[in-house]
Amino acid sequence: MRIAIREALRGRGRTSPNPLVGAVIVKRGRVIARGYHSLFGGPHSEIVALSKLPEGRAQDATLYVNLEPCCYHGKTPPCTKAILASGIRRVVVGCEDPNPLVSGKGISELRASGIEVTAGILEQEARRLNAPYFTFVTQKRPWVLLKMAQTIDGRLALASGQSRWITGEAARREAHRLRSWLDAVLVGVQTILQDDPDLTVRLVRGRNPWRIVLDSSLRIPLKARVLHQQESAKTVVFTTSKAPAEKRHSLEKIGARVFEVSTSSDGFVNLHAALDKMAELGIMSLLVEGGGTVHRSFVLAGLVDQLTVAIAPKLIGADGRGSVGPLGLQSLAEMPEFRWLRRRMVGEDLWLELEKCSPA
Repeated sequence: MRIAIREALRGRGRTSPNPLVGAVIVKRGRVIARGYHSLFGGPHSEIVALSKLPEGRAQDATLYVNLEPCCYHGKTPPCTKAILASGIRRVVVGCEDPNPLVSGKGISELRASGIEVTAGILEQEARRLNAPYFTFVTQKRPWVLLKMAQTIDGRLALASGQSRWITGEAARREAHRLRSWLDAVLVGVQTILQDDPDLTVRLVRGRNPWRIVLDSSLRIPLKARVLHQQESAKTVVFTTSKAPAEKRHSLEKIGARVFEVSTSSDGFVNLHAALDKMAELGIMSLLVEGGGTVHRSFVLAGLVDQLTVAIAPKLIGADGRGSVGPLGLQSLAEMPEFRWLRRRMVGEDLWLELEKCSPA
């Protein structure tokens, strides 16, 4: 199953809105084939693995797959039919597929046809691998990864807003890798005004994500670089009724997609409404790279599923800009809590990965 999970990871950044799935076929204690889902609309991992074997070679073998095999005809035929036709004797599954079209039906079909099925092997790892997919299917919104690059005293910029560069090149390269894996990257308009970023993938090879800007009154300049990248239709600006209609028309004329949503209690873009619209666009995973105000909004809205913090061995001091704006906590019991996932060094910087603690 660990091999299947490693295989699945090879499809990162190319399968959305499908999940990451890897398959391994074992016979007489030896791995005889492996495969992974490499592209949305392409063959699923089970089919890829089976296609590497001559006819009859899979007879009485065991198939390991990190997600329940599909049992319906979507962009590709159902994997359960191919498994049954192959002569596979046993199937080991990491976790069930939350998609209502599958959700236990694939396992039931295999068992009803005489195949031995073992489910729940490395289930936590299998579910974590596809956390964006699970969130998208069950909560109808994108999975949110909040990334912060900061000093050891929690500052992401000087008081003037200067932030290039807090972290080193290795950490910045890792951040671009995240962009290439996730469907969209989001910033607030203040980041656009301060840094004028491209929001593209440059330091690694990979696809460019959707570019999302939160701008309640449409202060974004028409010459902003984020509006003039390739695939301009993939630049989305979320605004509110405070935005002037003329500015909205100008943005749409140069190719941006502008959506008006409701206003939150603090006067900014309603994040829940924005994420609902992102889900309609097929955005399954979102990387938030904003400043302290945007970070604060996502934390207070309870929308941070995973947190990545790149910490540089540097100090700015209390007059710098903090990574997260005021949360208005009245007691320590109100603190948002996260669980450690991974700690490692990336160049000279400490790279921390955490996930949101589930409510008790």
